[in-house]
Amino acid sequence: MARFWTVVNEVLRKSDIILLVLDARNIDETINEEIVNKVKQPLIYVLNKCDLVHKSVLELAKRRFKRAVFVSSKEYHGIRKLKEMIIIEGKRLKVEKPLVGVLGYPNVGKSSVINALNGRGSAKTSSSSGFTKGKQNISAKQFMLVDTPGVIPYREDESIMKGSVDFSKVKDPEDAFYDLLEKFPRLLHHYGVKDLEELAIKRQFLLKKGLPDTRSAARLVLKDWQGGKIKC
Repeated sequence: MARFWTVVNEVLRKSDIILLVLDARNIDETINEEIVNKVKQPLIYVLNKCDLVHKSVLELAKRRFKRAVFVSSKEYHGIRKLKEMIIIEGKRLKVEKPLVGVLGYPNVGKSSVINALNGRGSAKTSSSSGFTKGKQNISAKQFMLVDTPGVIPYREDESIMKGSVDFSKVKDPEDAFYDLLEKFPRLLHHYGVKDLEELAIKRQFLLKKGLPDTRSAARLVLKDWQGGKIKC
């Protein structure tokens, strides 16, 4: 934990601009208030995975954040606007090539946003949480980007919704699934089923005597959630 904060505090000290990447499906769970309170320089909220959220949710978010960009790094939606905001802030600060620190929880898509911004795929990506292990400096045409490992605040519980624990390492996938289902009741609509048992049978997750393997079905949902395949 301390290692993460050592990196983050260094980025906060050296960066001219900060991008805080959030999961648009789950803003409250992925906004890091400890980082927000530490930021002294211009802060841009980047609400990633906006293609997985209904417009009504985005409209509410627009009222909440004064300086925010809604992006889909997969579809490159909002990336041009984000570039323009960074360039404008750089000019306002009178910095020729500003250093832009990119922060956020694991699995919100920080590296994917960076790759969309520089267009060269320089930041390595993975569906596994915590894939980025240390800082990566990546040069874009008009600014420098710094990718960082996902940040988990002190004293904070691990959470699938935050991405602070990888789906493959969840000790009880069914409990994690039901926690997710409580917040997102339409979760199983993605699969066209009503419950985990039906999903297990549909996907041929079966135990001995043909009983549905709901544990494996739950893990599939967690995997697809973290992989950005399920809309809310």
